[in-house]
Amino acid sequence: MNGVSNVRYSSSTVNILAQNNIRQPTDKQLLLKEKFQDFVAGTFYTQMLKALYSTHDKAAYFHGGQAEEIFQSQMDQQVVADLARNHGEAFSDQLFTVFKNQLQALRARRTDQTQIPIQPESANPMAQAAGRRN
Repeated sequence: MNGVSNVRYSSSTVNILAQNNIRQPTDKQLLLKEKFQDFVAGTFYTQMLKALYSTHDKAAYFHGGQAEEIFQSQMDQQVVADLARNHGEAFSDQLFTVFKNQLQALRARRTDQTQIPIQPESANPMAQAAGRRN
């Protein structure tokens, strides 16, 4: 999963975006969405498998001990990664939209805060008090 090669946008979708003058997502945005999808869907599927395994006990005679548990854990990681990559959009698309909106609002707030005029040190009582102590 190096880069954005796993993000699926068909050429027809890209053409429709270009024809309608809709801004196409950049590689950075696609990578962010991919990683967000991996995290959200991966967390969901991990919890789902954990709940599945808790519904039944280990077999008395056929349980392979610690080696089986290690193998099962590694296999579960692969299954979860594949499920998240191939079917994770159902969980992550709406959450990603909310995340993106909150991120944009946070950035807007930060730019608003940087535009607030800073008082000179002479008008700042805290700076004056700190200057007297030195």
